[in-house]
Amino acid sequence: MEQPSAYGDPLAKYPDVMKPREVADVLRVEASTLVRWLGDNHIPGFQIGPKQEWRIWREELREYLHSQRNTPTISNDSSKSTKYT
Repeated sequence: MEQPSAYGDPLAKYPDVMKPREVADVLRVEASTLVRWLGDNHIPGFQIGPKQEWRIWREELREYLHSQRNTPTISNDSSKSTKYT
């Protein structure tokens, strides 16, 4: 899988299994938002232990984020191009 070399690997310093707070820090959202996304199945994760605490596999998070990226399309059709002045 391609890594954004210009920005390094923002997940490299984290453990293989991440806590919601760690993922929230990476995504720059509140931990409560991240937990809600986990509960709504927007972010891949699993619950473990008697308290059913959320955990996220670092590689699954990486794959998920990669799948969510938009990819700009380049059209060779000049009639569809927009000129900015």
